[in-house]
Amino acid sequence: MITAPDSIAIIDGALCRLTRFGDQAVRHNPLALSVAEFRQGPMCFYVREHPFGLLPGLPNLYCLDGAFRLQWMAEWPHATDPCARILDQQGDTLVLESTRGLVIRLNAHTGALIDVQEPMAATG
Repeated sequence: MITAPDSIAIIDGALCRLTRFGDQAVRHNPLALSVAEFRQGPMCFYVREHPFGLLPGLPNLYCLDGAFRLQWMAEWPHATDPCARILDQQGDTLVLESTRGLVIRLNAHTGALIDVQEPMAATG
């Protein structure tokens, strides 16, 4: 018998794994106010929370394993410029955008900072 895989959803600000019947199998409560976005990686989930309510210095991006256990918190370059979007995963690199438009690259396995790129200026 083939069963459908579990679904992942944000419900009431928490990341939840739902069974095929719609019941919550696993729930990850946010560190602060609410989960804003997630992206499934290989055997993990990259989670971006709303930055409001986090203790100063804590990044709003982290990685959970398949059982929703914390694996790492991002080595974020600017405490006053939180993560705004998870853009892509390119091999071992997680590509993100900050609220100021900086492109941040992190090691997808450890959360270590690889580099920061300024946004391209418009030409005219």
